[in-house]
Amino acid sequence: MKAWLQLLVLSFPCACLGQQASDPGDMLDRLADELLATAEEDVSYEELYETLTHLLANPADINKVSREQLRTVMVLSEKEINELIAYREEFGPLLDVLELQAVPGWTAETVSRVAPFVRVIGEESRVSGETLKRIGRETNAYLLARYERTLETRRAYRPESDSAQRYAGSPDKFYLRCRVARTNEFSLGFTAEKDPGEIMAWDPTQRLYGFDFYSGHLQLQRRGRLENLVIGDFQCQFGQGLQLGSAFGLGKTAQTITGIRRSNLGFLPYMSASESYYLRGVAASFRVTPSVRLHLFGSQKRQDATLRGDHFRSIQSSGLHRTASERAARGQISDRDIGVAIQFQSRRLDFGILATEKRWSKTLSAEPTAYNQEPFRGASLVNTGAYLNASWANVTLFGEFAQTLTRGNGFTAGILGNLTSQLEAAWLYRNFQRDYFSSYANVLSEGSTPQNEQGFYTGMRYTFSRRLSVSGYFDYFRFPWLRYRVYRPSEGSEWLIRVDLAPSRNTSFYFQLREETKARNVAGESTLFETAQGQKINLWIGGEFMATANVSLKSRIQGSRYSLGSTTTYGMAMVNEASWKQGRWSIAFRYALFDTDDYENRQYVYERDVWLATSLPAYEGSGFRNYLLVHYAVSRKVDLWLRWGRTTYTDRTLIGTGGDEITGNARNDVKFQLRIRP
Repeated sequence: MKAWLQLLVLSFPCACLGQQASDPGDMLDRLADELLATAEEDVSYEELYETLTHLLANPADINKVSREQLRTVMVLSEKEINELIAYREEFGPLLDVLELQAVPGWTAETVSRVAPFVRVIGEESRVSGETLKRIGRETNAYLLARYERTLETRRAYRPESDSAQRYAGSPDKFYLRCRVARTNEFSLGFTAEKDPGEIMAWDPTQRLYGFDFYSGHLQLQRRGRLENLVIGDFQCQFGQGLQLGSAFGLGKTAQTITGIRRSNLGFLPYMSASESYYLRGVAASFRVTPSVRLHLFGSQKRQDATLRGDHFRSIQSSGLHRTASERAARGQISDRDIGVAIQFQSRRLDFGILATEKRWSKTLSAEPTAYNQEPFRGASLVNTGAYLNASWANVTLFGEFAQTLTRGNGFTAGILGNLTSQLEAAWLYRNFQRDYFSSYANVLSEGSTPQNEQGFYTGMRYTFSRRLSVSGYFDYFRFPWLRYRVYRPSEGSEWLIRVDLAPSRNTSFYFQLREETKARNVAGESTLFETAQGQKINLWIGGEFMATANVSLKSRIQGSRYSLGSTTTYGMAMVNEASWKQGRWSIAFRYALFDTDDYENRQYVYERDVWLATSLPAYEGSGFRNYLLVHYAVSRKVDLWLRWGRTTYTDRTLIGTGGDEITGNARNDVKFQLRIRP
């Protein structure tokens, strides 16, 4: 039976799958544009983008990939994951990715979306022998070198600038990275970076070692009872990220179902150049019995902080060391973390208990503020908790509880699944007390940290056909205590609806509407702070058309309205982009117009960038934005990228503030990248 099925599938591959799978870069841009479409905060999405890029660059073995790994790609429903697992258990290993078309319940669209993330690794292609020899023979490797610079001179580089604000280094940015990896077997990576304004020199007495930042890791997997070992820089992803969360977590996005649940992945190599929110040391996972696993980690690294005797007020997470004051704060705190997790796992149940301790070399003594009268103080922090994931049929339950010893706790729990073959739904409840603290949390919340918040989220997605689907969510949240810029208890809500329409294989459209209502301080006649409900409405309308096999056209219009009290302001952006591919060449060009009344109406728009880099600028003010991205494959082993971006303002003659101020109304940025593969 299966032999005939495989022959039929492999003989008639669908055109859609062939097109999508052959160009994972298009898949990455499409997914990133969808995930980041609702970005509203000044958050670095570099780690999330690199995570998606890593998944595409290192496709998982479709015959060994786990449920949790399938969930990380965020394109499959629980029903589709269960259908694949059931097919694999009934018919055995797949012979080719094209065989995914035979999975019951999977459509051509499902296959095309997941195909770039997986592959079939036959026994004859598996590398054997000693680890060093295997690493040396691995072809999935690359060396990456990147150079960036803003062409205009910023204020901090001018001779007449204030010496305290003057940048000591050049305005050039350098980035170097190399990696060799084989999915589920090993990974060896190294990253070095120098930001604009930082010194590039060798002086150990000043903690200068060439590049300003270095990161590296060695990961070994599936070595008998040792299932995972990471030496160097790493992240942790356990439960729902309430205690330990990595870059695999999303907030509220157009992925209304799959985006709210975190995957329980354990220890992951750290691959970003961001200089915060990672661990440095050793992490290991052991298989004690077939259903019990023990996870241990220890970390020690230096953190930036301004000292006040034996105390410091906060960790400085920018990672920038340009001015004298920034360099003086470099590495002043020793940050130590240890943790243990015991995991009990079966086919449908995953339960774990966690305990972590953080200890600083100095005492944290944050300064009280109007909204935070009792900030965390001390030199150590201990958290304990437990998480649970359970699946039945097409329904998944998940949750996590965490307690900061002698202080507050946090709790989140949810359920998602398929109510019918066409309807997916998700619900999530969260409750974070204001004195719960975790330095590495990444859990769905309205605030930037899981504190002082209660909320209930519900999301749905209905697929009418492979050409039409509607998705949306509603989230209610309340803050029992004061917040930043909201000096009294408050509440709010947020909802989104998105319609995706693909009338043909070459044409697609989407419509997205979002509204958020949240309190904000306003000026009043009395000396007391008054608040009012601020309302923001965002609208996105976009479409993509494949004019020919080599030319793609994309347009998008988005706008916003923000109301607070008696004041209402507006913002909008219009984007047109064309991309062309022919042979070794790939070119993308964008022209965008924007006009916003204030910063509240800034327009976030995802932009294509060089490989392993992301760009999500905020268009603010009035003007236009262009970029040109050129990729040339010199050979199978060598690739070159060149990117030029220009923002021209029509409402100002000064751009930026402080040391980054530019005289004029235009800013030009250039980026060059070289990639070499074996």
